Formats: sequence, structure tokens, C-alpha cells
Amino acid sequence: MPVANDVKLGDIIKDLQENTGDGSTAVAWGDVTGKPSTFPPSTHTHTASQISDASTVGRGVLSAQDAAAARTAIGAGTSSLAIGSTASTAAAGNHAHNAGQVSTTAISGVTGANVQAVLESLAAKIAVLEGGSA
Repeated sequence: MPVANDVKLGDIIKDLQENTGDGSTAVAWGDVTGKPSTFPPSTHTHTASQISDASTVGRGVLSAQDAAAARTAIGAGTSSLAIGSTASTAAAGNHAHNAGQVSTTAISGVTGANVQAVLESLAAKIAVLEGGSA
């Protein structure tokens, strides 16, 4: 077992007692154990596979060569949903419907199963109200 003076505990205790209250004390570089032989340590790199706490997906993102490869790594953009006009496809963001393609629910006093038919029914009613004929 080392003696207190071998590890300079007396000096450390004295520094702590005389310290201004911030809890720090000076330690000589030579007294620091377990330090690298040179400081700062030499520049080095690690591959994604060397990051032990990264998931397979995380390592895939880290090693992706471009944005497309990163999206593939996280499974983005891999949907099998097709753009189209059927019940099993998705509509493109720039699609439009005409009034005859938009169905309606029953509206009291108005006939028509789509917006176009409802508009025509309302136009006829307005014409009658304005004194025209239906």
C-alpha cells in the first residue's frame, strides 16, 4: 500500500484546504497516471463497424455514400405503393378532379350523386327563383 506522500496526498489535501472554493486542485502532469504517451492523442478514425453501441441501421447510415443510400439504410422511399387512379394506388400530388368525379351524400331538396349534378340541380332552382323556367 502506498504511503500518503508517495501519491502526494498531503499536497492535494493542502491545495483543497487553501483553494478558493471551486473544488479544483492543481496536479502535476507527471503525477497523472494512465495518460497517453503524447498529448493530444494522434489523429485517428474509426469505421462504422467499430461503433459497438450503434444499431445495424445506424451503421448503415454512417457508412452511406450518399443521401439515397442513407434513405435505403433507414427504409425510406422503399414503399411499394404505386401512383395511379385505382383503390389500391395513391394519387399524385398534382392530381385534380372535375365536379363530375366528386361524389356527394344526399342533400335535402337537391338531386345528384356528384358535385356536377348537384350544381346543375341548384342552377335550375335558381333559374326558377329568378323567374326563368326550369
